[in-house]
Amino acid sequence: MKQLVTCIIVLYSIYGNSQTVTNKTIQIDPYLTVEHYEHFKRLILNSPDAPVVSIENFNFEWGFQYELRVKETKLEDELSDGTQYEYALVHIISKKKMPEATEFKLFLDSKRTYHPEKGALNHSFKKLNDSTYLYFDKVEIEVPENLREQFQLIFTGKLTVFGTFRYVNKKRIKLIQL
Repeated sequence: MKQLVTCIIVLYSIYGNSQTVTNKTIQIDPYLTVEHYEHFKRLILNSPDAPVVSIENFNFEWGFQYELRVKETKLEDELSDGTQYEYALVHIISKKKMPEATEFKLFLDSKRTYHPEKGALNHSFKKLNDSTYLYFDKVEIEVPENLREQFQLIFTGKLTVFGTFRYVNKKRIKLIQL
């Protein structure tokens, strides 16, 4: 009898501590968004359906709206950034190219990481040429001549602002307004 009770307790504790896994359908917006965490910022996926940061085996392309079937796994312990779930791609249901005239907003900030005692430690922009910058190593931003002077304030860390953009291709976006 003792062995049976012990076996039941062990099985119950294993079942109670197991991760919850579900398959669900989610939409991924055609642009990434900036996530502000305590000491760093990063570009993450944007979904109205789930708190998605990234999806295992999914390759995001700018300017495409996705409908995905994903495996959602509830983590046993919440991560320090508040993440409660991990996601893995099951399959792409649809991938719709957005018209080039589609506009969206993206937060622009040159500071990627911050240390309370040392200040800004990392720069989120890399200058590729006079009119193009790589942002968070994920997307090229094309800056038209009429916005270059204002953009320099962002690049040098003197200004943070939402910019309005249009899609150029799957790796590049064009700033149209600050």
